[in-house]
Amino acid sequence: MLDYVEHLINDTPDELLKGECPTPAANQLFQVNERCKKLDISSAILYHHLTAQLLYLGKRARPDLLLAVSFLCTRVQSHDEDDWKKLGRCIRFLKETKKDKLTLQANNKKAVQWWIDASFAVHPNMRSHTGATMSMGRGSPISIASKQKINTHSLTKAELVGVNDAMYMVLWVRHFLEVQGYDIRDNIVHQDNQSAIKLEKNGKRSN
Repeated sequence: MLDYVEHLINDTPDELLKGECPTPAANQLFQVNERCKKLDISSAILYHHLTAQLLYLGKRARPDLLLAVSFLCTRVQSHDEDDWKKLGRCIRFLKETKKDKLTLQANNKKAVQWWIDASFAVHPNMRSHTGATMSMGRGSPISIASKQKINTHSLTKAELVGVNDAMYMVLWVRHFLEVQGYDIRDNIVHQDNQSAIKLEKNGKRSN
């Protein structure tokens, strides 16, 4: 995968590689300036190409890029100069950490653990963002970062939608491992919102 990273960096214009970045995204990642100048055709094509490469990389070996990449993917139809800069920051971070490796280890082969969270109304259309990751001990073989498809009225509801967005993978992973011969006894979802936890456990009666 290091060769793939080197190829991606080589495809990137020098103007996007200037400077250092401690993280793949800044605090203003989800902010969109409607008055910002749109990219020309050649830059737009390159933006789409590099974003697709980052998505492939993030899904397979670098889940730390997924938050930034998931936003960049939402902008492929209306990219502007701000998005171009955000793309550059993500690639500069990748360049500085290109030798980082994803280490996987299963400490308990009978338990699958998921951590699912949501950021409320962070997108310009006031939709929330779902984040989820799975582990069986060390490292995360599956991570999800995606824009929610519906608007919600509160953080609790955004958390519920987030669990719903990730539930297909929560169930699929368990079934997949059982078919491989593993005896999965615990399939645990961790959350940090007590109201959402009660609704998920008890249904509407706890609302």
